Amino acid sequence: MIITRYAWSSALLVVALGLSGCERQESGNGSQPAAKAPSVLLITLDTTRADHLGCYGYKEAETPALDALAASGVLFEQAFVQVPLTLPSHASLLSGTYPISNGIRVNAGGVLGQDLPTLAEEFKKRGYRTGAFIAAWVLDSSFGLARGFDHYDDQIGGGRDSSKDVRERRADDVCNRALAWLDEQPDRAFFAWVHFFDPHYPYDPPQGYRERFADPYDGEIAFMDTQVRRLVDWLDAKQLRERTLIVVVGDHGEAFGEHDEPQHGLFIYDTTLHVPMFFSFPSRIPVGQRIAAGARLIDVMPTVLELLGWALPAELEGESLAGACRTGEAFFLPAYGETQYPRIRFGWAPLRCLITEQWKYIEAPIPELYDRAADPEELYNVIGQQPEVARELRAELAEVVFEMTPRKAGAVDLSAEAVANLESLGYVGSVTAAEEDDPDVPRRDPKEMIHVYSAYRQVKHLTLQRKYAEAVALLEPLVQQSPESDELRGVLGDAYLQLGRYSDAQREFEASLRTASRSASWWCGLGDALRGQGRTAEAVECYQKAVEVSPTCGQAYNRLGLVYIQQRDFQRAYENCRRYVKLNPRSANALTNLANLLPALGRTEEAVDLLEQALQYDPKYAAAQRAYWVALRNVGRRREAVSALRRALEVLPNDRKLRYELGWLLASAREAELRDGAEAVRLAKLCCEVDPNDPRNLDLLAAAYAETGNFAQAVETARQALRLANRAGEPQVRQHIAARLRLYESGRAYRQ
Repeated sequence: MIITRYAWSSALLVVALGLSGCERQESGNGSQPAAKAPSVLLITLDTTRADHLGCYGYKEAETPALDALAASGVLFEQAFVQVPLTLPSHASLLSGTYPISNGIRVNAGGVLGQDLPTLAEEFKKRGYRTGAFIAAWVLDSSFGLARGFDHYDDQIGGGRDSSKDVRERRADDVCNRALAWLDEQPDRAFFAWVHFFDPHYPYDPPQGYRERFADPYDGEIAFMDTQVRRLVDWLDAKQLRERTLIVVVGDHGEAFGEHDEPQHGLFIYDTTLHVPMFFSFPSRIPVGQRIAAGARLIDVMPTVLELLGWALPAELEGESLAGACRTGEAFFLPAYGETQYPRIRFGWAPLRCLITEQWKYIEAPIPELYDRAADPEELYNVIGQQPEVARELRAELAEVVFEMTPRKAGAVDLSAEAVANLESLGYVGSVTAAEEDDPDVPRRDPKEMIHVYSAYRQVKHLTLQRKYAEAVALLEPLVQQSPESDELRGVLGDAYLQLGRYSDAQREFEASLRTASRSASWWCGLGDALRGQGRTAEAVECYQKAVEVSPTCGQAYNRLGLVYIQQRDFQRAYENCRRYVKLNPRSANALTNLANLLPALGRTEEAVDLLEQALQYDPKYAAAQRAYWVALRNVGRRREAVSALRRALEVLPNDRKLRYELGWLLASAREAELRDGAEAVRLAKLCCEVDPNDPRNLDLLAAAYAETGNFAQAVETARQALRLANRAGEPQVRQHIAARLRLYESGRAYRQ
């Protein structure tokens, strides 16, 4: 029988806290806590292996701040997460529930349900300030973790629609934001969650750390440690350290090729389940404690609440470690772990495990059993030698799962940009609902498919680099090796789309939809393939099917809007584009598409407002920058248009179209104060350097020369542009250049 409670030591702690006069507020009336009420700082270390910190014995580590925190409180030597992925792991952390019970099984796989209380809500209802500072898009507020936070800072640099930019921010940026928020009301009790993402792939420590460490992963951790030090220094400076509970915990580890696994998510070995965990609360718990017994991520929330003397919500599935923190005595809490990622993304078997003090059992088509003491690296599967142990652990695992309360996560729609955000963080696989597995469906063991998975990761790197032909060459044999993987077929279909191979894309999407008929993403892909073949009516049916299976599929409404724009059915286009904005109100893509449509409806001024919103959310979204200055010009705000173009080029200095358009404005604006011939010449020459054979670039250069008064050079350049236009067979371009050439020959500059 599994021992699951710290009942005796937890009860003693509650009594002790009650006698010590702990400031408590159980009424939930929203009034502020007592002036000297304890605060809580929760620090989550993304992708951080315990065995890469100094306090866990790693000699190469430079982690003095984390080591000092661990020494100032209680460190758990064997802490395990319940799923090795960022979003589901944080959902378990902040709700104290298993992934099965909160419904979040994979990254971007849904919204945390309203029926589960969160750690932030427990503080919020007691009048605390609550703030979260997020380092990566994968924890975006759209996934439901923002509940209970007054301030949820998830505005990652670059926004949601600049898919070329990695969706993370360094620890110093996160720390700056957290400290600024803390400084706003330093005398008020707070709950602050600070999320550091630096050790996550790709490993790219800042300058100074990159050169100092042979392993860039260690450099990322060392830099992160300096920012932990800043947070602690702030507490010291404000004399808050003694009454602040600091919790440090990892969300999952990282594999460096162990068991042939790259990074994390596919398997559930200790490389990705074992994480650092320590609590520091100088006024409440002893210092220098190290506890060897097992603990789980789901135990953090009940521990925090009990250390503050608060009641525990009935929905919690974790056990409080407060008694262990106080006495140093603990039972080993058997740890459940799972990954549904292989099934949901690739159609392979899901994995789940149970970790006890001596054994680790992994339930899989090829089950595994490891003697943890004799084989800590999990190299020798001893299930053949210990069948009775395996049977007992299999039964105990089934009992643990039976006691969970299954829930479904709320639906979430992700745009193409959102999927690109995930891919930029190194995650592969489309986003679909995490439906429960059918145990009667035979599935292949992920261990047998690791070669397919590794090759597929290469495919995703190629698609991010837009090397679609190379991606197709790798994907086609992978689909043959793993025909059950709708993910592989769908991504192959996407690659075919990018190459203009629409009939091939149609074939792959149709094959995917035979078994994944509720995938709105694949319905949109099929619609795109049909539209590419000119079969617009059928494409519209596919987009409508996507809306049917997922009413929140913003991309389906977006595509419908674009089709209706092409058909000049502007009212229906507006209805669909507007729906896209309602579903994705912070999407620069959605706002820009709607803004571009409004002039056709006589609502040009509104377009300016929408584009300003788009650029607020994503200043690097090129389509919005390009549309904004045009909208300003169209409403007669030409001076502002020039200023907008200049700002756009500061943000996107290599954008050729912006450079070209600014060059024309500076060379030919009607208003003399807007013109700058010398600057126009510089911009035009940059355009010509990129593509010297484009007659449009030389046409711009000629206009710029004319603005400076150098008509001889303008005439020569315009004639060269005319020759290129003739050679290219572009009569309309030739006509415009010829008209401007006549102006230059008569000593006049061109004016728009």
